Amino acid sequence: MRHRSYGFPLISVLLLFSTLSFGQEWSGILAPARATDWTYAGIPNGIPSATWPCTTTLATVTGSSITTALASAPNNTAVCIPAGSYTISGNIYTNRSNVVLRGAGPTQTSLSMSSGNIFFGATGTGYLGGEPGLSATNWTAGLTKGSTVLTVASTSGMSAGQQVGLDQLNDTSLVFTAGSGGTTGSAGRNGTTSFDGSVARAQFQIVQIKAVCTGNNTPAGFGCSTANQIAIDPSVDYTHQSGLTPQVFWWSPANSQYVGIENVKINANSNNFAVNFSFCSYCWAKNIEVDNTARTAVHFYYAYRSEVRDSYFSGPNTSGGPTEYGVEIGSSTLIKVENNIIFGITSGVLPDTSDGIVVGYNYALNTATGNEFGDFEPHAVHNYYHLYEGNAIDRESVDNVWGSHSQTTLFRNRSTGNGQNKVSNYRTPLFIAAHNRYMNVVGNVLGTIGMHTRYQIDNTNDSGTDDFVYELGFWNSWTSGTSQFDSVALTSLMRWGNWDSATYTTNGNTNGVRWCTGSGVGNAACSAQETASTDTTFPGLASPSTTLPASFYLPSRPSWWATTWGTPPWPPIGPDVTCTTNCPSNAASHAAKIPAQLCYENTANSGGYLTNFDANACYNSASASAPSPPTALAAVVQ
Repeated sequence: MRHRSYGFPLISVLLLFSTLSFGQEWSGILAPARATDWTYAGIPNGIPSATWPCTTTLATVTGSSITTALASAPNNTAVCIPAGSYTISGNIYTNRSNVVLRGAGPTQTSLSMSSGNIFFGATGTGYLGGEPGLSATNWTAGLTKGSTVLTVASTSGMSAGQQVGLDQLNDTSLVFTAGSGGTTGSAGRNGTTSFDGSVARAQFQIVQIKAVCTGNNTPAGFGCSTANQIAIDPSVDYTHQSGLTPQVFWWSPANSQYVGIENVKINANSNNFAVNFSFCSYCWAKNIEVDNTARTAVHFYYAYRSEVRDSYFSGPNTSGGPTEYGVEIGSSTLIKVENNIIFGITSGVLPDTSDGIVVGYNYALNTATGNEFGDFEPHAVHNYYHLYEGNAIDRESVDNVWGSHSQTTLFRNRSTGNGQNKVSNYRTPLFIAAHNRYMNVVGNVLGTIGMHTRYQIDNTNDSGTDDFVYELGFWNSWTSGTSQFDSVALTSLMRWGNWDSATYTTNGNTNGVRWCTGSGVGNAACSAQETASTDTTFPGLASPSTTLPASFYLPSRPSWWATTWGTPPWPPIGPDVTCTTNCPSNAASHAAKIPAQLCYENTANSGGYLTNFDANACYNSASASAPSPPTALAAVVQ
């Protein structure tokens, strides 16, 4: 994959906004080495466009007129497309910052892309265009998880407010670069030559520089103590090894910032990558509909703290897959995908080689006859520190098609393992393939009563039909046998506090929760292994708390939670939830329908496709209220 970038104005500004963190709600449940601070995901203090006025309203709507208007609009304003249906030839494109493209609503403003796509943050108008220039320097101290001050060989080319990448050569005990699909070149950077030219550095994190310390300038308040140091935010989320040549790398021109698209319907007409955010920070898509997708509805690449929310994406609803995605997230950090509806798409959310992604409270449905692919599926190599929370799906898969993933958390999701019209042998709620290790699965509701009656399938019992809850450690799937089975994918998995249909059935349809700290009624089967506390690399907690927070990243019930058809309980899913209204079947009342599911089921449709989606008609606030004033942290420019 190749993408382009644009530099934001080289002026001294208050670029860095701090997230109002409420502490690590997963403390005492997840081991610190297995998690990160997910409160950082998404745009600091929320999408800002509620107060951005329409200063430009288009009289003529074409690809070129939209592109021209985006280039000339004042900062912190919107280019507005009036109600109507418009056919767009060619690309819509902007390489600038601080502007939003806004329609009158997805039921009123419709863009039919006869050719081309919509690009934000790239320097060219082609998906396979040129890339920014790459630079790198060795990173010698501040290597441990939690570090906020890094010592580097040189700070030349660095400045406060700049986003940079942190990486190292692969730790081959953690990062496996060959999988069931072979070896891919679309992973880490290749020195200073290419962003996707190698698998040698397949695990990385994007951070922002708060201050640069030089020989004559060591600013106070940032923790620097010597020259050739940078202060960063957020902190390092993974301990690096000096023997693996850790580096800080960056690109020029730098990312565009604060660019978005909202309130519009897009007919992709089977063109790939309908909406692109490439080299874009604090960028967003909100209340958009993308239909007739090909590869991807919304795509992020080298993006940072951006989000897609309150939207609806639909595809061909076939079983052909698998290269068919709703939101694809490539080589990005702290992206938030929240409160979206995804219909008829093979894999609704697909992260590639990314870090710290939050996928929260989305509803995915595919009703085509065929195989059950993962509705959400980490892909490529190497994803880590992702959080999947509160989603309503049929299957979660952690594949090894191009390599491995690690330290991903599933919390309070409802996964049925029984999608409509799906064939046998693939209908399982959770599949973790070989070489995917140190995963956390807690507080989820898994399986379908009467169908999934076995707890797990592994190399000791790989036979029969797909009547199991957990499919663990296989090279491709359990149907391919135990060749290259990875026992560590099984033994390093932390899973407890989940309700599952097999345990429920075994316990006489009474208690289906395996706590691992206290057995519960009739539930003595939960083993110490399931805490992963004896794992030698990233051990889980031996006695994790049985008191689960409502969320691992939200401080309280979000404003958009109330819907036109009622307000689901908060939290909506989990072993501690008793659902009384709008309850899905076969979950023993431990799951309620989330807002996105209520919106889908109560909006007019034709053959499963929504015909008049608008987030403002579904969610009482639809995230439309003005965000709180940001808390500014001054960037110190050297």
